[in-house]
Amino acid sequence: MRVLFLLITIFLFSACDLSTSANKRDAEQVNNQQEQYAKGQPVPAFDWSLERNLVIELYKVRNAKAATHSVWRSDRGWIEGDCPSYGYGIPYDTSLSNPLTTVRGHQSLATIEQPEPNGIFASKNTAATWVMCLGEAGTVEPVYVETKVTVYPGPVKVDYSNNQVKRSGAATVLIPTN
Repeated sequence: MRVLFLLITIFLFSACDLSTSANKRDAEQVNNQQEQYAKGQPVPAFDWSLERNLVIELYKVRNAKAATHSVWRSDRGWIEGDCPSYGYGIPYDTSLSNPLTTVRGHQSLATIEQPEPNGIFASKNTAATWVMCLGEAGTVEPVYVETKVTVYPGPVKVDYSNNQVKRSGAATVLIPTN
């Protein structure tokens, strides 16, 4: 019985060793391939990025007082409501303060989020949105919407009977292209 136990133990340890060495070989091959790519096809470096510029301009537009129009739809795609709006939708659980905190582990620190350039901590947890509808007197009326929201950069006509939204004028929010 002891001999059988000893043989089984030796077999298990050698199988673990084979598995570990196979994983090590695979990792070495992948690393060698990545080194070859880095030599033959190095990651390019750019002096300027169109995508980065567009994101910067989008932050500027979102931070300006923008006249927009918001439309929200049900999960089945039917228009449920709309309003002339102010700015773009704000995710329901957006926060002014960091919703996370530093946690000190046994020998490490946890990573915490940084605020967006506009000073808020954007939501990653909800589809609900605050839509800032414009009231008749020009007041801002926050409307809580749990369905999908589309914010248009200018006036639209909403046809509830045909479930269609059509632009009805020039955009009031523009991103410069130069």
